[in-house]
Formats: sequence, structure tokens, C-alpha cells
Amino acid sequence: MSVDTIYKKWLYSNKNERYARYIWLRSPSVVELLFNDEFVNRSSDRNKQDDLRAMGNLCRFHDIKYDTDLHQKFTTWLKKKEIKWKDKTYNFPKEQLPLKQVLENISKLKPIQKDFALFMLTSGLRTYEARVIFENHKKFCHDGILEIFWSKKTKNTNATFCFPALHDKMDKKFIFDYDDFKVLGCELRYLRKLNFTINATNLDPLLAEYIQGRRGSVSEKHYYLSNMNQHRKKWIKIWSLFLNNTIQM
Repeated sequence: MSVDTIYKKWLYSNKNERYARYIWLRSPSVVELLFNDEFVNRSSDRNKQDDLRAMGNLCRFHDIKYDTDLHQKFTTWLKKKEIKWKDKTYNFPKEQLPLKQVLENISKLKPIQKDFALFMLTSGLRTYEARVIFENHKKFCHDGILEIFWSKKTKNTNATFCFPALHDKMDKKFIFDYDDFKVLGCELRYLRKLNFTINATNLDPLLAEYIQGRRGSVSEKHYYLSNMNQHRKKWIKIWSLFLNNTIQM
């Protein structure tokens, strides 16, 4: 199985650019690990999970290019070897944590991880979206509105608000590691759920759905961006009330 430029083009055409680049760079090193007992015997950690993702994409591309069923054989092999796609390293409580507890946990993080977690909470972005925007904030921020509008036709975030206290704390590169967020007591994606609940309850339900990509489209961006501008001051007031009572920004 070869890792060539056609595979690279397929990745960049079908995946988020940052994710595609990550998988592309990782793919050459996993070719020989496919159906290999050496891979089976490796300890289950995030590197193994990322290698799994690269293998899965390679198999999927191979099926498309050569009309095979390699991906199906690969998933069958994983099941036989009792290798899981998702490895839950940490057992977080099943009950939902209240916002106050989450904010208290965020305050215990290291500075850049704290800023990133607060950004995820206030923006409602998915983890991979938040990483892209956090490191390239100035490219997307226009007068307090983060205009994203990913070109890929999936239910991704359309646009969201930029919290003023975080505005100058972004545009920083950092090594992302889920281990650094263990103190949260919940998965990072739970912050997105909290964001939707707060926006839908205190701001506007339809706008909350639009921000998270649950409704609307690029063609409706002018209507919703205007709506977001009208609600921006109220949004800042709401989130300032929640954050200032718990966290020293």
C-alpha cells in the first residue's frame, strides 16, 4: 500500500485541513503496522488511537481507488484482536457537572490550557475546530464575531462569538495533549454542550443552533451574522456574569 499524492489530495478534499495534514504526515509510518501483531501488542494510548485513524483513512482510500473491501477487513481484524477505535483512558462521572464546578476545574489548569478551555466553553466549538481557531484567531475574528464557515459540507460551526477577555490571549501555538485537561473532570466536548445550553436558555435558541451548525447554511450567513451583531452585547453580558463570578480572567 503506497502513500502517494493522490491519497494526499483525497485527504485534503474530504477532511478538515488541519486533520488532513496530521493524518497525511502520520500515514507513512503506519503502513507496515496494518494487520501486524506488533501493533496489537502496543499499549493503548493516544498515539495508538491516532495510528488507528491513519490506518482507517488509508484503508478507506484504498477501497475507493481499487474497489476493494479492505476497510471492512480492517475493522473485522480490529474486532477479532479486541482493539477499540476509542480508548476511554479516564472514567469521568456519568452525571453532568454543573457550570460552576466546570469553571472551578478550569481555573486549576495551566494558563494556556485554561485559556483554551475557556475558549471552547464560550465559543461552543468542537475540539478540532477550537484548535484551528485558537491558533489562527486573527484570521477569523471580525469585530468580535468569529466567521468560520468551513467549506466542507458537514454540520460544522458556522460562526461564533469571541469573548473580549480572551481576544488577546489567542493566536498561540501549543502542544495539545488530552492529559493536560484531566483536571476538568469531564470530556472537553462537554464544554460544547454547556455552551449550547447557556446560549439557548439565555440568548436565543435559534441562534444557538446556528452557531453550532445545527441549522442554517452559508447562503444565510448575512442574516445570521446581522442577528449575531444585534445579540453580541447581551451575549457578552451573560457570559461575563457566569465567568467573573468564578474565574479570574
